[in-house]
Amino acid sequence: MLDGIKVHKRAMIVSWLLLLAVMFFKPLGLTLSQRFVLGSLFLVIVWWGTGIVHKNIASLFLIVMFLIFGETPIEKVLYFPMSDNIILVIASYLLSRGIVNSGVADRIANRLLKRYCKNSLQLVGMSFVLGICFIFIIPQPFPRVILLSSIYLNLLNKTKVSLDEKKVILFSVFVAASVTSLMFLNGDVIINNAIQGFGEVNFTYIEWMRLMTLPTLIVTGIIMFAYKRTYAKTLKSKFNWEASKHPGGFTSEESYAAAISGLVIILWLTESFHGLSSSKTATIGVLLMFGLKLIRINDYRAINVSLLIFLTAEFAIGKVLVGSGIAGRLGELLTRIVPASESFWFFPVIVLLIMGLHMIMGSLITALSVLIPTLSVLTAGNVSPEVITLLTATSVCFHFLLPFQHVTIMLGYGNAFYDNRHVLKFGGVLTGVTLLSVLCIYLPWWRLMQIL
Repeated sequence: MLDGIKVHKRAMIVSWLLLLAVMFFKPLGLTLSQRFVLGSLFLVIVWWGTGIVHKNIASLFLIVMFLIFGETPIEKVLYFPMSDNIILVIASYLLSRGIVNSGVADRIANRLLKRYCKNSLQLVGMSFVLGICFIFIIPQPFPRVILLSSIYLNLLNKTKVSLDEKKVILFSVFVAASVTSLMFLNGDVIINNAIQGFGEVNFTYIEWMRLMTLPTLIVTGIIMFAYKRTYAKTLKSKFNWEASKHPGGFTSEESYAAAISGLVIILWLTESFHGLSSSKTATIGVLLMFGLKLIRINDYRAINVSLLIFLTAEFAIGKVLVGSGIAGRLGELLTRIVPASESFWFFPVIVLLIMGLHMIMGSLITALSVLIPTLSVLTAGNVSPEVITLLTATSVCFHFLLPFQHVTIMLGYGNAFYDNRHVLKFGGVLTGVTLLSVLCIYLPWWRLMQIL
């Protein structure tokens, strides 16, 4: 207990020292207001990473600092709550709650697991398969991984699998979600829509599929193979599952939930034809579920208000860094490091820079909100905003070394489904996989699609 208090005190001192250092040393020749903005950002990043200040308080503090010193219009500082993104996020939480209430995802997963997974390696493989399939049922990774890991845990608790092997299998659920979420625009309604706001670009569902689905499917296969090889000595168990207690067809609630999910996906896919935005489509799905009593008034508790406050602050970071001129100063600094755009080393250095800065910043959304606007300024005229947006996303969205560097991985770690050593072991493998995947799969594909 005393050790924890000492650590918090040290972290608090470090956080304020970072602010004071920025104010005193005047990095990049920043003005007083710019130094307040940058110093406050460093301060809050430490608070977020260590938890020494409640996330809501830290986020609200940063928003206030941005409003006072950011030299950015209020509608940009409060971009997230004033945009359709907040409606989409809220609607997706409610849609997910309706799916969970119906039990359709639980039934599907149980049938697939017991039918096709006779050993640990097959269970790991199914994590990636269901990671893709569940995108079309639950359009948000948090409830997806919570539901699927609970199903896995329930099944594994009925076996004699060792604790370490159980943790490795559960870890695969969260690793799979981190990469498969990039496959479709609705794979992660928070991150995938956030990066569009950070890059000031707008992809339709079909455009995202054209640019991201096939390369992400290939990368998913590579990461699945790498995961099995990394933990091959641990994944040794075989299973003989009992027959399902509910072999019959879907209940009416399950059928309704599946039908509404299908309708929402179809409307998302055909957005260019009917003109309904993703948020309006999701809202229609919520209203249908409410009408069919798949969700009720008290299901509003599924909405994570703390996350909405956090996202308001995260979305504001990129807007304020650009509006205050800090992104331009950072771009000038990076210009001295990054080779010329025609150089062979241009993209390798950019990708390594993105990955390295993400490791330092920790938070996935923070890294995206800072790096996308900064790199857009740096590469203006040479690389399109669409490429920079997707390049940054693919360089950080499935790369991590420690749990706090990826919110989905942190979720499983926080629930003690696996240990820090599991994350670090595979995180080292992911570093190489991420670099090669971006350079050898995504970039060539985008050249083929003629956006690069």
